[in-house]
Amino acid sequence: QGERQSEYRGFKLDPFQMEAIRHLQERRSVLVSAPTGVGKTLVADYLIEQMFNQGRRVIYTAPIKALSNQKFKEFKRLLGPGNVGIITGDVVVNSTSQILIMTTEIFRNMLHLSPEALDGVSHVIFDEIHYLSDEDRGTVWEESIIFAPESMRLLGLSATIPNADELAFWIQDIKGHEVAVVRHFKRVVPLRHFVYDRTRGACTLAELKEFKAKRDKEIEESDELWEPEGPKYAATTHIDLVDYLSKQRKLPCLYFVFSRRQCEEKAEELGKLVNYLTPGERNQVLTFFDDRIEGMNIDSMPSVKRMRKTLERGIAYHHAGLLPVLKEIVEDLFERKIIRVLYATETFAVGINFPVRTVCFDSVRKFNGVDFRPMTAQEYFQMAGRAGRRGIDAEGYVYILTDLNYFRPEEYPSTDERTVEPLVSRFTVSYNTVVNLVATRSADEIHKVLKQNFASYQTNAERHEIETGLATARELESEIVGGACEQLNQAGCPLYASGLNARAADLRLQLKRTARRRRSKDKRADIRSQLEAVRAELGSLDSRKCTTAQKRACRKLLARRGVIVGRMQSLYERMRRLGSEERFVHEFRRKQALLERLGYMKDGVLLPRGEIARELHTQELLVTELIFSGVFHEFTEDQIASLAVCIDYEPRRGEFPAKSVPFDVDRIREIAAQVEMVEESYVGASAVRFFTGLAPLAYQWSQGAEFAEMLRGSTYAEGDVVSAFRRSIDLLRQVRAACKADAALADKISDVMRRIDRDVVEVVL
Repeated sequence: QGERQSEYRGFKLDPFQMEAIRHLQERRSVLVSAPTGVGKTLVADYLIEQMFNQGRRVIYTAPIKALSNQKFKEFKRLLGPGNVGIITGDVVVNSTSQILIMTTEIFRNMLHLSPEALDGVSHVIFDEIHYLSDEDRGTVWEESIIFAPESMRLLGLSATIPNADELAFWIQDIKGHEVAVVRHFKRVVPLRHFVYDRTRGACTLAELKEFKAKRDKEIEESDELWEPEGPKYAATTHIDLVDYLSKQRKLPCLYFVFSRRQCEEKAEELGKLVNYLTPGERNQVLTFFDDRIEGMNIDSMPSVKRMRKTLERGIAYHHAGLLPVLKEIVEDLFERKIIRVLYATETFAVGINFPVRTVCFDSVRKFNGVDFRPMTAQEYFQMAGRAGRRGIDAEGYVYILTDLNYFRPEEYPSTDERTVEPLVSRFTVSYNTVVNLVATRSADEIHKVLKQNFASYQTNAERHEIETGLATARELESEIVGGACEQLNQAGCPLYASGLNARAADLRLQLKRTARRRRSKDKRADIRSQLEAVRAELGSLDSRKCTTAQKRACRKLLARRGVIVGRMQSLYERMRRLGSEERFVHEFRRKQALLERLGYMKDGVLLPRGEIARELHTQELLVTELIFSGVFHEFTEDQIASLAVCIDYEPRRGEFPAKSVPFDVDRIREIAAQVEMVEESYVGASAVRFFTGLAPLAYQWSQGAEFAEMLRGSTYAEGDVVSAFRRSIDLLRQVRAACKADAALADKISDVMRRIDRDVVEVVL
């Protein structure tokens, strides 16, 4: 076993990998915090194979379906098809297998609905556990950790996070067993970070700041260089940077662009200028491409033709709007090192590891769904970490394209991986959580659970830190006051009189400033009133006589006390911002009251609507109301397919509702409006999402239309359509589970799922 620990699958294990494995063998939970691409997943692979050989069950959770699918294929090859299963909401294969791969959402739902299905599971692996900090989905990771059985051990794999200890202490606190933290900062292939501008060339950020300051001064002082119209500097483009990398022999390159459209445009632009492939490689690429899409009836689609044309020059693009098969082709060719330059959005950086020699960024700013903001250090390293191929490159290179006309150095991310942002809890209480807690726990247990989240742990830790700081500050203030004169800064103290004189001088200055302003009549009257009061107090003072030395000593004491009082005020403000210790309990009670109002529960007991909502984790209220209104019974199969794709769909910019919808949309909107009204009344905002943009396409697809024909004339990206259809399969699976007692309806929903789950929409594992 000792020999096994030092080597695995032909790899010599690094010390951090051996340390993590030792802790796991000693029945501890483990958090591994390490940079991208250093081999964290090897620890998970080792654990899975070990437990499999011992006849124990393991669950592996991933944040995205693509990563789950990849791990499923990998372990199927390693352990045999019958021993590995996958559950991702829209795909279920071998759901009772010894080794189960699933999304974190599925694991969380199993803990609530079918904990008995987890009997015999010794470990759960959370890949990319730093998703706990994700604004939209982070709460799923917290619930998964909170509700996991205490006997189950956890292996969390994370990018570098500074507060791994805090996360480990929280897990240890609520699970009652030891959690070891294994950190690894050193990359196998170190990164070198540059910015690139065509005028200066490649350099560090500090060097570029210095260059720009010097150049700006030269431009200002030179008539020849100064052009009042137009930009000061010539724009630097991706072509300039890629050309530089090619000359420096720093390809292959992964070039991140935070725009789908620009990914494609830049790839096509480069393809018109450069061809990286030999005739033999070109033939190899085209044969591979044509074989992969054969029989799918998509070869005539413009997007497929564009990708084929770009790939034959050793260039590609990758984003969520592409057909899944096109993304897979790009990934496979990139892994085979045939693609020299790949333009990709940041989704390419999540989970699946495709190392390259160089990573580039087209900008430091990204769109977050609302506006543009600088990328965080965590986001930067998630992408930059792909640079540097183990065993091939001595160094990995990272370049940020810079436009000196819009150069803001403060927006550039830190290149020190130890300065990435700490994990912050995103815990919220969903309606699904409320009904499941009510169904399975007593009021006292619920109250306890609602205080076990990472947010409460972080808040309590901060509150303790503030209270300690306040206690220390009060002690210091007492020491200062205790060693001072009894009249310090009180009436009778010369310093108090000095303060009043300073106040009077300030009021006189204010009076002088407002003297000529007609609109300041009331303000001047107020200032005069204050000034008279100060003068009256000064006239009544009987200040004691103090020496200059005494006054100087007292001023020092007052200055010290002022600093401490300022610190205390800052701490009080931090305490105020923390809010109530019971905030999640209050949130639970508000949602519980709402659910009682809608008839989901009464006196702490679930009613039929509440039992249905237990099975739903997507738009629980809207879907439950649609079920009870008879919509799923009355609509045809094709109408249900059309309806399902509208529920919880978040439109991208520039999308509009469909002009014509193949079902009674007014009826649906009336039900949605009732839910929205009650939500706004009880919790202040509604979470209902319903958008009809894809309804006509889903209707055609359910009726058997060809994918290419269905999309003709549509402005929707093919990948978005496929993703939306797959999400509707996931939703319909939830509806079928919720209505399993109604066999006829369950069969009807299964038929709808079959109609959607075909051809390019189907996931083949």
